[in-house]
Amino acid sequence: MKLLELEIPLQYAEHAFGTNAGSATDLNTTIRDYTELVGPIAYMRQVHGNRIAYASEPGCIEEADAIYTDCNDIWLAVSTADCVPVLVSTPSAVAAVHCGWRGLESEILPDVIKLLMDEYGHTAIDTYVHIGPCISQKNYEVEDEYKQKFDEKFFRPSSKKGYMKMDLVGIVEQQARDMGVPLSNIHDCGLCTYHEKDLFNSHRRNKKAGSDEYQVQISLVRRGE
Repeated sequence: MKLLELEIPLQYAEHAFGTNAGSATDLNTTIRDYTELVGPIAYMRQVHGNRIAYASEPGCIEEADAIYTDCNDIWLAVSTADCVPVLVSTPSAVAAVHCGWRGLESEILPDVIKLLMDEYGHTAIDTYVHIGPCISQKNYEVEDEYKQKFDEKFFRPSSKKGYMKMDLVGIVEQQARDMGVPLSNIHDCGLCTYHEKDLFNSHRRNKKAGSDEYQVQISLVRRGE
């Protein structure tokens, strides 16, 4: 197993991004292997929905796409293979959010930020967001109809007729800023899962190669002590 070395810290938290090194064929095995590496982990069976769940102990939470905790003895994990893993921290709690286009359309990230502010009495200025490895705009081609779901500024032309290139990271950043999170509190790691084939698994890359099978990497966050 391999975790990326991070130069940018996440305020009030510890965090790490996994790679494709040692990725297992199923998520439960991957979680077990990372548990041996970092300690107890709470994770989700992600369904591209907008359910937010609280975790007080390690293990799997069924059908959720965001998980949060105020405990400092467990890690939270989000699994991705092109979608955006978003890690959120505040002085009292942390969250891991799965942001594919469906989650972004349902505004799961703003809901998480609002929940943390409301439940723990913090403001957006106390909120920090770290965007993990995901597919970049230049490699994320979608049908033109997606422009009906998001602002057109998040799209640019594609050479393929009837398609555009969509900026998932840009939407994440905008949604966080719309909640009042300062730009200085938002950090994008800038790594593309599709392009960095030696580092990350990519659903799109595998599909382009003719396979519907793919593995995931996980992103981790734990509340600081």
